[in-house]
Amino acid sequence: MNKASAKISVFHYQDYRKFLKDWYLDAKASRGSFSFRTFSKKAGFQSTNFLKLVMDGNRNLTEESVAKFALALKLNKQEQEFFRNLVFFNQAKTHEQKNLYYQRLLQSKKYSELKPIEKNQYEYYSAWYHPVIRELAASKAFDGSAESIARQLFPEITPAQAERSLQLLECLGFIEKTPQGNYRQASSLISTGAEVSSLVIFNYHKLLLSLCGEVLDRAAPSRRDISTMTLGIAKGRLPQLKKKIQEFRQEILKLVADDDQPDEVVQLNIQLFPVTRDPETPPEGAAK
Repeated sequence: MNKASAKISVFHYQDYRKFLKDWYLDAKASRGSFSFRTFSKKAGFQSTNFLKLVMDGNRNLTEESVAKFALALKLNKQEQEFFRNLVFFNQAKTHEQKNLYYQRLLQSKKYSELKPIEKNQYEYYSAWYHPVIRELAASKAFDGSAESIARQLFPEITPAQAERSLQLLECLGFIEKTPQGNYRQASSLISTGAEVSSLVIFNYHKLLLSLCGEVLDRAAPSRRDISTMTLGIAKGRLPQLKKKIQEFRQEILKLVADDDQPDEVVQLNIQLFPVTRDPETPPEGAAK
């Protein structure tokens, strides 16, 4: 059998190398004579073990080799487009490139049908106000209407945005309607592969940094606390600082744990990042 069985579908994968490994094992099991050499011949590669090199992460794919792989894998048009975007999503060197190709993956109708929660999760972290509205849903001041949410948020959003946010939160299982028609928080966890989770969280952190700049000029000094420290540290000190920040976050969570009906929502951001280059890491673009 030349084509992998229906269960080995590229739409189930977030890592194209894992897809190739499973596809190869399935093809090998279906036809014992199938080999890396067989694949290379069908794809038009001179190297007899090119598939193995790609599977093991020792080679990347280019536009030309993606097309050859799609031919040997016997992918249809929709599968080819998804495979191409998956390859360049996995191989992306910058956050912007990774974000671009992941958005294209989400545009796949088949992928959205198989993993609808991922599209919703991506949307959840694409706007700063979704987590805020989740907290407001438990507020005594919330009457269950989108207009009420829109009035309370700072910076302001439209009632239409608030309504869409409520629908998204309910779909994700973060909030649920009460018998009285209001909302309450519900416990729910959403999870994707590590690479996707890293992407959506990074997007969210960038949004919060932008939000901080917008709010800084508009919030009264009595309602904000912005401080910064520039420290010279020994090389081994960074892990200790990160641990202290993690412990501090846990203390804050314990402090507000009993506030099950909040009167307002605040955003606490703690940033720790280097502003000097690691001497052991070569500059970007430097010859290796």
